[in-house]
Amino acid sequence: MANKDLKLINGVIEKSKNVYDLEYHSADENSVEQYKQVKKSIKHPLDSDIIREIKKIDIKDDMDDYQIFKYSKEINGIWKLIIEKSIICLRYFDKREPFLLNKKKRPIAYGVKELGDYFDEYTEFEAMLYGGGKFYRDHVIHVFRTWLLGIDCLLENNCKYLEKIAIGGGVAVNPLEKISIWSIIALTHDLGYPLEKAQDIIGKTKDMMQSFIVNPTLSLDLSFNGVQNNMNDFVVRFLSSKMHEKPYIKKDDEEHKKEYVARIQPKYYFKFQKSLEKSKHGILSAIIIYKLLLYFLESDYSINEDYVFYEEDVRQFYIRREILRAISSHTCHDIYHLDMMNFAFLLIVVDDSQEWGRKKISELYVKSKTKYEFKEIKPSFDVKQIEIEKDGKKDLVSIHRCLMSEEFTLPAEDGMGLERLLYSLFKQSESYKELFRDGQDTSSRNFTFVKKCKVNYEDDKTVTFDVGFTISNEEDSMFFVTISTTSNNDVNQKFDEKFLKKVYNGCTVEKISNDDDAVKYSVSAKHR
Repeated sequence: MANKDLKLINGVIEKSKNVYDLEYHSADENSVEQYKQVKKSIKHPLDSDIIREIKKIDIKDDMDDYQIFKYSKEINGIWKLIIEKSIICLRYFDKREPFLLNKKKRPIAYGVKELGDYFDEYTEFEAMLYGGGKFYRDHVIHVFRTWLLGIDCLLENNCKYLEKIAIGGGVAVNPLEKISIWSIIALTHDLGYPLEKAQDIIGKTKDMMQSFIVNPTLSLDLSFNGVQNNMNDFVVRFLSSKMHEKPYIKKDDEEHKKEYVARIQPKYYFKFQKSLEKSKHGILSAIIIYKLLLYFLESDYSINEDYVFYEEDVRQFYIRREILRAISSHTCHDIYHLDMMNFAFLLIVVDDSQEWGRKKISELYVKSKTKYEFKEIKPSFDVKQIEIEKDGKKDLVSIHRCLMSEEFTLPAEDGMGLERLLYSLFKQSESYKELFRDGQDTSSRNFTFVKKCKVNYEDDKTVTFDVGFTISNEEDSMFFVTISTTSNNDVNQKFDEKFLKKVYNGCTVEKISNDDDAVKYSVSAKHR
């Protein structure tokens, strides 16, 4: 089995040069021309400095998935460098700043040292987090792998996804800005994890102390008061808002300059407030980077009616909102997703896919018998068009497709492991159904999401379970299990409908096809 980290690193290095070939589409011809002139000379998250540092991670194809942990110190340095270059790149193309016009000035990423210090503390604290629960997994190397996997998806097929992905408000961002937006999202999306999980550690400590101390006074209160609470609420309002163009009243001999005002979107606001109330690490991560990075502290934002934004103000607002909203949304299941062409969708899919090489504390004592291989994330674009009706008007929507695939292999004697895996895949499908659920404007959802998991039971692969689920805006979401074997007798006697009803206790199991060497079932929660 090829080393996945090596494959990703080599893929990113090889594809990174294609970013410069992408065209920048904007109504502002001056911005397009400026981008052409400077794109190969400015700092950004895939420039020669970053590529050179990534090449120092010396992994061979025959090495296991844990080899990359030997380079934790180097990856820590790369993490800070990518964040710094991302902010420098975003500041460089901010037309309100002097850098595009004055070549003698260079942007600086203020606050990266403070954020880096926090990340160092996070790295050291992670050893304690392994005591917070038997299912805790690595979250330090994980964010670097998430970044690599997302970059690989964006750059695949001559950067097709990078070209199509967009941010809210319909504002134009160039390819290097998009890479910078993704880099900050991917590398900081779990920064709030220690704050979320530390409460569990304190709780378990208190439970243990009760065995020899009556009513121990030990607590961790993550509630915020006074100024802190006001600051946090400001961040939540920022990422829950959108811009509206003000009505224009024409005056004689006056050049029209579009003006905008900010408005809170109540549904987003209360959903993110609820997420903060529960100390979800997504919203905590967004608050951390807002407070520590001057890039966010200098954001223009106010919902006062007389506070006016102009076009570049709006563009910069949406860039920052995209970063904060994507990070916050990945742990807020109250938010549902209709658009495959944004960074919030990409983070959810990539974050969930990065499972290889993430040991749990339970595996330190008992070696896992399950072999796991991540296959691919394959986005396909404009696979078909469907006609929808909205506000009494008919329109065509281009449908894209996102396919995730993976493979598991279990030894024949691990029957309990097989049952747990099959059930966990069903629970995972329910989580995706919630994130990509039907709601207002479902007809406008522009993607079909498909996940396929091949589970080989027995080392000689005589029995396989092809597990999959599909979510679309045209049909009801479905979860399927197809059992295949070299001996049909095994299917009928050992892995039959009774077996699946035991695995998916409380769910509806229906046989939908029966071929000579395979039986296909659908599984659904009864509440559906």
